Amino acid sequence: MAGVRSLVLDRWDLFEHILAQSDFFERLAIHTADKRSLAAEVLREHLERRQVRLSNLHQRASFDTAWAILQDQRALQQIYSGAEYRNRLLDMVSSTDSSSHYQNYWLPVCRLFQPDRAGAISVDSLLRQAFSQEQRSRPLIVVNVSREEARGLLWNDTIQALVIKRLLDGINLQAELNYQGNTSLNTLVVIDEAHRLAPRERPEQDELRQVGETLVRASKETRKYGLGWMFISQTLSSLHREVIGQLRIFFFGFGLALGAEFASLREIIGGDPNALKLYQSFRDPHSAFDIASRQYAFMTIGPVSPLSFSGTPLFLTAYNTPDEFLRANGLEARAV
Repeated sequence: MAGVRSLVLDRWDLFEHILAQSDFFERLAIHTADKRSLAAEVLREHLERRQVRLSNLHQRASFDTAWAILQDQRALQQIYSGAEYRNRLLDMVSSTDSSSHYQNYWLPVCRLFQPDRAGAISVDSLLRQAFSQEQRSRPLIVVNVSREEARGLLWNDTIQALVIKRLLDGINLQAELNYQGNTSLNTLVVIDEAHRLAPRERPEQDELRQVGETLVRASKETRKYGLGWMFISQTLSSLHREVIGQLRIFFFGFGLALGAEFASLREIIGGDPNALKLYQSFRDPHSAFDIASRQYAFMTIGPVSPLSFSGTPLFLTAYNTPDEFLRANGLEARAV
């Protein structure tokens, strides 16, 4: 399992974007978003020109180089054409406590790119490990991008979207490369809370909108690569229509029997009144106080059902625990 604290970002464009979104430039009185983006672009270009390595950005020496760049007239002229604004930025940099700025606004960003964190792994290395053709069995990799995992790092919804987009782009690239080498990935990507990443309504946030567009495109194009997608969501009506349209197998649990959710459900299964009536009879599993007596009922449609040729949904009740499933299928001896 890889959490945010062990996931190392590895692209300069990500650093540029995240730095612009952070308080680093805001605290230097650069208040407009376009100017913060320009300042981050200029700083990145000068850091690369001075051969500062992305993996070393967290070091004080790299910060000192960045601090000096922000006091260089050529860099200032690239950010502001007017002398008044250049001088104001120079005064702010000169009068700001550099040590405090380094600790509070530079390090939380640059630790995202620090490779020597405990248990750290770069995005590229993680994807190579996941898709290595040399392994007889593929690993199960879980990437936890929750805020709780990001202690000590700069983390917000924008950065979360950027990290997810980086992972999705890397997965799609690996799929294309393997396909060109006549190799199928034979991989399933599971997206939890899918309505947040591929919402039906167009998000205002550019980064989140790009994640949704990537997922829509991937669900359409990557099947031939042997790359499958599973979308898990507590809501149906707010999930992107094009994502729903690309899914071949559906499992519907309790909770979609009212309002817009029920209307979306009816649309997917073709309005079969008997199936809808049976679905509405599902009991809330948590209405039973005794965990052992809970029942988790599902309605499924698609090729997984032996009735799929007729379009008739299949109804089933799942086992409460993995142990029950293993015992019923005689798999206990082979469980690992």
